[in-house]
This record gives sequence, structure tokens and C-alpha cells, in this order.
Amino acid sequence: MNSKPDVKTSFVYEGKKILCDWYDLVGKNLPDIEWGQVYIIGDLNGQVPVVVSGSKGGHANLPGGHTEPGETVEQTLHREVLEELNMKVIEWHLLGYQHLTDPDDRQANQLRVYAKLEKIGEFIEDPGGSITGHFLVDLDKVDDHIEYGVIGERLMKLAKPFFDKGAK
Repeated sequence: MNSKPDVKTSFVYEGKKILCDWYDLVGKNLPDIEWGQVYIIGDLNGQVPVVVSGSKGGHANLPGGHTEPGETVEQTLHREVLEELNMKVIEWHLLGYQHLTDPDDRQANQLRVYAKLEKIGEFIEDPGGSITGHFLVDLDKVDDHIEYGVIGERLMKLAKPFFDKGAK
């Protein structure tokens, strides 16, 4: 990475310690790097949809997922919101990304964005089969469910001005 991370931390995922460098992107351009995943802090009438994964024992997370081959970040964002929430993206803004390194030195970049959402209809089924539903929470309660720790705190802080602006 060319710049110094805004936050350096680590966490344990599936029994492995993952090193995490977080970079703020609010007011910046999307870096030209390979994106493995895109996750969304959605704003549906001032509340955040949190998805429930049936494949991970009811684990709660932000909606989002892997970028498909040949897919742009924006295409991934729209597809994942439709598949996992049955909603559409009205507008979106960059929040930041995490550069992850696992014990085998495999690396990945995961983008996080704010997205103003509109409901299309009730959630029926995730075509990928992993998401079984979602629930809505206030922004200040999101990390109580997704448990991202210091990165979650940073993410909610970066998203808050977008929620405050939308509430006016």
C-alpha cells in the first residue's frame, strides 16, 4: 500500500489470526486495486439492514459479498443488495476498505460503502443460499450485532454523517 493505514488491528476468523490495515476513503477516489469483497452500511429510512447467515449458524453481518469475475464494485454493490435484501441502491458513497493478510500471507481488499436504500419487496430468498433474512437496527447498535471491533467503530463513525444528512 502506498499510504499509511488509518487503523492497524487484527482479529481471529475461523481460528486464524488475520492482520488488518484499514484505510478511510470518505471524500477520496476509489483506489485502482483488486477488490475481493464489497460490504454495505445500508440506510433504509434511517435504519441499517443486518443480514443473517444460515450457513454460519445465524451469524449477523453487513450485506455484501464477493465481486464476481468481470464485475465492477458498483455492479457488486447493486447485485448483493438485491440478492440479500430485495432492495435497490438509490445512492452510494465510499467509506473505506480493509487490506487483510492471513497467516499464509494471502491478501485481500474488502471495500465498505454507505448506500441509501429503497425496499423493492419482502425478502424471499438469497440466490447464493447463505443469507436467510435480515433485520433493521439503529446505526449505533450495528457493531453490537456484527462485532467488527475497532474497525466497526471506525466504520460507524464514517457512516454517521451520511445518516445525519439523510435525516434532514
